[in-house]
Amino acid sequence: MNFGIKDKYALIGGASKGLGRACAFSLAEEGVNIAICARNKKALLQTTDEIRSRWGVQVLPILADLSDVENIKTNVIQEVMTKFERIDILIINSGGPAPGKLHDLSKQDWSDSYNSVFNYVVELYECILPIMKKNQWGRIVNITSLSVKEPAEGLILSNVFRSAVVSLSKSISKDLIKNNITINNVCPGAFRTDRAIELMSKRSKETGELISDIELKLTKDLPSGHFQDPTELSSLIAFLSSQQACGITGTTIQVDRGMSHGLL
Repeated sequence: MNFGIKDKYALIGGASKGLGRACAFSLAEEGVNIAICARNKKALLQTTDEIRSRWGVQVLPILADLSDVENIKTNVIQEVMTKFERIDILIINSGGPAPGKLHDLSKQDWSDSYNSVFNYVVELYECILPIMKKNQWGRIVNITSLSVKEPAEGLILSNVFRSAVVSLSKSISKDLIKNNITINNVCPGAFRTDRAIELMSKRSKETGELISDIELKLTKDLPSGHFQDPTELSSLIAFLSSQQACGITGTTIQVDRGMSHGLL
């Protein structure tokens, strides 16, 4: 299917590895020019080279920590607008905040998580929405967590701040659709990302177990019995970024192969 987004311009956070990288690949395959942000310079440049060589689209690598909100306007947005002069698609993707229950967490934990999960999203919206409104077209997709569907025990910061992103998105969705801008959220299940492999490798070194045995233990209770591939998420995000998805906004969709227990 032709998604009608060839030659559009996208900004993707955390795009050098894992789910963000898969999203960059899916959009590049549709002919979208990509600005990718990451903190790991080596991985960022490797991903940049791979996208360019495989799909021939324009790629702008930006070494940046998006949780530093001052950095967003003065560095990230300025670089993208200088290179592309517009932003049509925004994919928001950040790592999870620190785990812990209420009394396990310090005030610094709360402050760090506020900035790294919620506050930078507000800043990105404030910077990018005027650009999209001027062009009368835009697509925003937030990669959140299943914790916005059913709060996870021991992940109170994720429960609170990722749900805040969903609430904000829903709150502004009716106003944005007047300008042909959609905003949606996707909730990943258990994916075989670089991070998951890294954690399994670490456990293997500590315990002497084979990585394959560790993976078997981690996935045996999943409905599908195995990790999901990142393309399962990125395919949905490519569709939500498309012209065909113009009527879908304010939604929160899980891609979890049946992991979640909620009705909605």
